[in-house]
Amino acid sequence: MSDKVDALFAGELPTQTPIEAKKRLLRLHRTLWIAIVLDVLGLPCWTSVPGAALTLWVWLATDADLVRIEAGDYSDADAAFLMKIRRYASIALVFCVASLVLQIFLLSTAFYQRFWGSISVALQHLWQST
Repeated sequence: MSDKVDALFAGELPTQTPIEAKKRLLRLHRTLWIAIVLDVLGLPCWTSVPGAALTLWVWLATDADLVRIEAGDYSDADAAFLMKIRRYASIALVFCVASLVLQIFLLSTAFYQRFWGSISVALQHLWQST
């Protein structure tokens, strides 16, 4: 702290060290992958909404961190990793919207009755054969 004060009174701008954001970025990365799994399983198992909520949360969290990148708080490696997470979150959000629209269409048809009915019949045959 005294180095910053000395630099300020000497007429120099104090240098800003990047904050350590690796733990936060790894948590966002893991959460995004869990959300993507829920998004993909959303069509047959109805987990689209929790997956979409998690995906949106990750995207919004990376949106808040963009200000920190512009301020120079993150190192270059952390900024690149954050932008990669944001790109994947954006792609996952587009997938969420498409899968929710498809799921709305499939719910208006007999798809899920036939799908889960055929799976239950297959499981029943497997159960009886053992």
